[in-house]
Amino acid sequence: MDGARRMVAGLEAAGVTLAASVPDTWIGKLMRTVRESATIRAVDVAREEEAVAIACGASLAGGRGAVLIQNAGLLNCGGILAGLVELYRIPCFFIVSYRGDWRDPVYYHAPKGRVTEATLSAWRLPHAIADRAADLAAQVARGVEFAVESRGPFVLLISGEDLQ
Repeated sequence: MDGARRMVAGLEAAGVTLAASVPDTWIGKLMRTVRESATIRAVDVAREEEAVAIACGASLAGGRGAVLIQNAGLLNCGGILAGLVELYRIPCFFIVSYRGDWRDPVYYHAPKGRVTEATLSAWRLPHAIADRAADLAAQVARGVEFAVESRGPFVLLISGEDLQ
């Protein structure tokens, strides 16, 4: 089973019912796999903030939402994270493509890669970098459960290699 299928299996195991996304190259592969799920509704949006709002709406309606976006889009989400997710203590799990880190072969992503983890730390957002050598499904499920139990956000950073 490839990494994308293992991540979706983790979403399914954790009871995620909706995945909202602004797909990039890597997240697009993951969303194609989400669309094959019988239990997760895939929703494409125009802006990352919309993905967060829709995922939060799923949580408020009794489901479990996830946001699948690129790190550049996550960097746009400071306002909605503070003004919706954190303020109202809504569980919100993120799978974020970590463009520009050392695993990304595309040089022009490097500037956003340099600030991703520092921004997450400055925003005090709990996060982890996916470990491809470990059980990806379990890492995803633990991230969802962390968001649910803490009633807040959790960000799992992935690389393109993690999807293979």
